[in-house]
Amino acid sequence: MGDAQKPSVPVEILPSPPPGQVALDGELFPPLPESRAPRTADEFLSRITELWEDAQQRFLRIGELLTLAETRLTDDDRQALYDGLNRRFGKSARSQLMSAYRAIRDRVVPQEMAAAGYGTVYMLARLTDEQRSRAAAEGLLRPDIRQAEIRQFFQSARAPMSRESRIAELEAREAKLLAELARVRDELARERRQV
Repeated sequence: MGDAQKPSVPVEILPSPPPGQVALDGELFPPLPESRAPRTADEFLSRITELWEDAQQRFLRIGELLTLAETRLTDDDRQALYDGLNRRFGKSARSQLMSAYRAIRDRVVPQEMAAAGYGTVYMLARLTDEQRSRAAAEGLLRPDIRQAEIRQFFQSARAPMSRESRIAELEAREAKLLAELARVRDELARERRQV
């Protein structure tokens, strides 16, 4: 089962800003020097787009690190990590970040959708394969999609389904969970061999 594992999607990120430079008040995070400030709408668009794409890649990297922590840390260490992270974001955001990362990694959601943000990727990942195919056919799998459009589609897609459809959905979820279990078992076996 481990041979069917999909390759990890490489995520390239820029280095973090220097420590302590997090506020935009001019004291801790100084404004751009006038010589580096954009001047035209195109320059602003280019720079803001670049920063937005960088932010989305960083969200994927956070999801990747959280996913690794799930399998590599002891329960106590994982709880210490979560306690430290709770000052920044809670369990729901952690879950969404990990789900978004896994959806991109496992090619459940196309990689270009990362530009839409982890919340949108998470929403798409919650759809069944059939629902995602329908969303693609309706033109919803595009990086500029708004979450409101996804929510509307999600509500219509989650309308009561037939017993057969529900069974098929549960079988698909079971297959995904079994594949994830196989990946964890493979990683655990590799770790044990290194001991």
